[in-house]
Amino acid sequence: MQNRNSAQRTLIMNIMEGNKMHPTADEIYDEARKADPHISRGTVYRNLNLLVENGSLLRVSVPDAADHYDSTLKEHFHFHCRKCHKVLDVPEFVPSEVVAAEEKLAQAGFKSLSHAIVFEGFCPDCSKNI
Repeated sequence: MQNRNSAQRTLIMNIMEGNKMHPTADEIYDEARKADPHISRGTVYRNLNLLVENGSLLRVSVPDAADHYDSTLKEHFHFHCRKCHKVLDVPEFVPSEVVAAEEKLAQAGFKSLSHAIVFEGFCPDCSKNI
C-alpha cells in the first residue's frame, strides 16, 4: 500500500513541478486522472495535505474560493484575481514592514515559521475590461 501512495504522491508532484498556474485540488485531480484513471479525489486530497504538511507544497488560501497549491517553496506573495479567480505570484519583494513584524514577534518570544500574504483585486487581463 505504501508504494501505491508513494506513486500517487510522485504523480501529484510531477503535475506540480514547475506549474506556475497554482491549481486547485480539483484541477490537480483532473490532471492526475489523465495519467491514472483509477486515482480517487480523496486520494488526491489526502496526498495534497501530506505534501503540504511535509513542506513539499504550499497551500494558498484565498477568501471565498478553493485553496490553490504552489510548488515554489521560497517565501513569496500571491495575487488573487476576483474576476477570473487566477492565483498569480507577486514579483519578489519582502517589505521592510514584514521583516520588522517578524523581528518584533521574535523579541516577544514567538517563533514565526512563515507568513502568507494574498493581495486581491483584478489581474492585468481582467483590469482591461473594467
